Order: sequence, then structure tokens, then C-alpha cells
Amino acid sequence: MHAMQYEITLPADYDMGVIRERVATRGHLLDDFGGLGLKVYGIRERGVDGSTLNQYSPFYLWHDEAGMNAFLFGGPFSGIVESFGRPAVQHWTVLGFEEGPAFGTPPVAAGKHVVRIPDETDPVVFLGEALDELREHLRQDGAHSGALAVDPRTWQVIRYSLWTGEAPESDEIRYQILHLSSPHLDQLRRGRQWDQPSNAANSAPGSASGGPAGH
Repeated sequence: MHAMQYEITLPADYDMGVIRERVATRGHLLDDFGGLGLKVYGIRERGVDGSTLNQYSPFYLWHDEAGMNAFLFGGPFSGIVESFGRPAVQHWTVLGFEEGPAFGTPPVAAGKHVVRIPDETDPVVFLGEALDELREHLRQDGAHSGALAVDPRTWQVIRYSLWTGEAPESDEIRYQILHLSSPHLDQLRRGRQWDQPSNAANSAPGSASGGPAGH
């Protein structure tokens, strides 16, 4: 599973009604997009939830890379490029996805918490604790769902969560959700996602006995 986000920062005096209208008229176009687990049409608005800027910040969870690639290369992403120029696309490997007690209710807000795994820390231990923290985070009233993801190039870890009310202040970056496209939400794998599949050893090249393959 893959997480993806791009951030389009807009002028301080930008009319965010333009973004609201854009989402209202175009958001439904991804409601049945292949490979898409969910897309959060999130915005940050200057003076709201502690934001000091105006920003359009869509966030995606992809069931597979084929759908993500179809979106980015020759797909709907071209509309973003035409309107705003080509933004940097942040990309993470998803290591956990969990439901909260309000999973069946449409979310209206999202929150993001970002940390970096310290150089001297075992990433497996760190990520195990982070996944436990995600589960605890999502026990709160109003929690819809959340994901834990990592960029192994920078060892940046993000916790992104959806809420049916206000996102908690422990998420230092908070968004308003204008629309949620979730055509394949049911296909997103739940729980921890960095254990070796049970059949991986037997199918690994160079591992006739079922033991670990060489590196």
C-alpha cells in the first residue's frame, strides 16, 4: 500500500472558495478510480486550526502502485499541473492502517503528525511503538481511520488520521476535508504491514529449502 500527498501553498489573500468550488465540481471524478483506497480533499486555511497559510493538500492511500501510476502519469493529476504547476509529490510506504470507532460516519477533518526515526534507533522497534500509538490515537471519539507510513529515504514517519469532528491538537497539522473519495476503502489491508508473507520464503529465488534467500 502507498500513501501520497502534494501540498499546494496559496497566497495569504487567496479566496479558498475557489478550491471549494473546484472540489465540489470535480471531486466526484475519483469516486470510482481504480486502485484508489481513499483520497482526502484536504485544505488548510489561514487563521483556522492554527494554520498560518492557505493550502490545498490532497492525501491518498493507494491499494496498489498501478492505480497511483495511472493517476500521476497521463491521468487526473494533469489537471493539477495545468491549474497550479507541477508540485512535488511526497510518497510513503504504508506500514499500518486502522479503523476507529466512527469508521461508518463521513469524516470532516484530518490530522497529520510527522516525526523522524533517530539515527541511533532501531526502526523496527520505533515503528512498532508508532503503530501502537496510532491504535491508541484512534480509540478517541470521532476517529474514522488512520494510517502509519514511512519514507525510508529520509526515515520520516507520518501518522495521518481522519475525524468526524475536529482533529485533536496532538496532530500538529490539521485539515478541513471538503470531500472523500473511497472507491476501494474495503480493500485496504488492516493492521501491521511489514511482516514477511507466510509464503515469501518458499517462493524466494535461491531458497529451495524455504530458508531466507541470500542478499
